[in-house]
Amino acid sequence: MKDGREHTIRRIIGLLVFLQLLLFGIKQCLFIFFKRTDYLDSMASMFTMIIIIVLFIIFTRKQNVSLLIFPEKFGVFYKLATIVVVVLFITTPSNFTGGSQAITLLVYSSIVTPIFEELIFRGYVWNKLSTIFSKEWKTYIVSTILFALWHIGYISAIAFRVESGLVNAMIWKVISGLCFGIILGAIRLKTKNSYSTILLHGVLNIFGR
Repeated sequence: MKDGREHTIRRIIGLLVFLQLLLFGIKQCLFIFFKRTDYLDSMASMFTMIIIIVLFIIFTRKQNVSLLIFPEKFGVFYKLATIVVVVLFITTPSNFTGGSQAITLLVYSSIVTPIFEELIFRGYVWNKLSTIFSKEWKTYIVSTILFALWHIGYISAIAFRVESGLVNAMIWKVISGLCFGIILGAIRLKTKNSYSTILLHGVLNIFGR
């Protein structure tokens, strides 16, 4: 049982490393054709994440791993929560003061990134861990730790943006990932779906960009 558990965790870690390398590799290919700027770096990330989301959904279907995206019953709570998030997204002040770039950056940080990361962590990783842990709180803890460590993979984008203090920037990136993981994991634990965490992740990114 222990060997099987370790094997599953190693495979999950291997997949996460592969996804980060894929994200990095596709972005670098794009910068062969475009000069890298802060804005284009974000747009390249968004474009790459969309590609990976599609490939990831195809992969999980072939693996017969359910992502448990939507709740069993899309009741009043979920409808109201969706409306609130959409209103917050539309009325974000930067949409009216920052032009088209601000809008596309908001789409990247508050829609594409949450979908990308939540399908991976509160979807695939959570469900894979649930097959090896009898207690769901163990799945919560391990997935939260993995989510924090996942943010180390964003070092290339962070290094491009900071002139000094990269180590401190990475430490805070991991800490913020841990805090997000604790909150989002708790919601996943309560609601049993990743749709709720996508909504909350989007809201957190609206205010935390």
